[in-house]
Amino acid sequence: MGETLKDLSGQFAKRQPKQVDQLTEEAPILGIIPFEQASHGLWNMYEEVDDITGAGWVEMNAPLPAVDVVGNLRKVDLSILGGEIECTEDMAKMFHGKEAYFSRKLPKVVRKSGMSAEQRILYDNFRAYALKNKSAMSAGSTSNTNYSILAVRFISSETCGLYSPECFTQGSILNTEPMNGGNLYKAPTGKHQGVLVYGMRLKAYLGIQIANKHSVAALVNVNKDNVPTEAMVDDLLASVRAIPGSTYLFMHEKARNMLCRYKASALHITPGGKDLDRQVTHWNGIEIVTSYNFQDGTEKAVAL
Repeated sequence: MGETLKDLSGQFAKRQPKQVDQLTEEAPILGIIPFEQASHGLWNMYEEVDDITGAGWVEMNAPLPAVDVVGNLRKVDLSILGGEIECTEDMAKMFHGKEAYFSRKLPKVVRKSGMSAEQRILYDNFRAYALKNKSAMSAGSTSNTNYSILAVRFISSETCGLYSPECFTQGSILNTEPMNGGNLYKAPTGKHQGVLVYGMRLKAYLGIQIANKHSVAALVNVNKDNVPTEAMVDDLLASVRAIPGSTYLFMHEKARNMLCRYKASALHITPGGKDLDRQVTHWNGIEIVTSYNFQDGTEKAVAL
């Protein structure tokens, strides 16, 4: 099934083991995606399966039927998760060196990088694929105050994350490299334009592959006036052929709160009961994972 970034960090990023925690601290979905090594470093070749013919029952001594996997060879490029950070000459002196400055700033930068990466995966990969693949359904809202609910079934070598071994050459997930050889240079652009600065760039090669049309689906146009019915959520999971353990429902915390009404309607409070637990963590055995990296009720209505 692949390994999470935390698993990979434990194997290959032993110089900076805390970096993966910073990367996924506010990106919980990024933290559970199974990643597999790309076939060619910066891109991955895979077979998109169109049809599979499996073994069949035959009479004794009868010839066996042919089995086959029909598909097309595809290529997906990895993306760069990275950025540049600069420190002015005077700021470096105040922090007793540029290394101390970068060391203090990097945890916040890495955490924000994880949030940005997760949002891009949610919208530019999973949600975009569901809309293009026509595996999206609408909860009915026509306003621009919406949320999305995503169903994703991870499948080894088909629907998974991708990484390049280049990520771990320095013993960390995000490689760092001093700009201009670690020497001062005049910033050409940005807020420090024209000022002498030290620079550092961060870079990792990661990607998402979706090679099974029955693995990603979306419920869009969701808001408080258009809450999905139980049947809609059931159908969403059925469209990805959901299996507990490899399938997840991804959504904003407020979208999950909308689904709490279905648990509330089934609650039974005993006379001595003091705890009212309306939290929904699973839907028919499928784990719900929430993230604040979904847009907070600002998605535009989608015409399906």
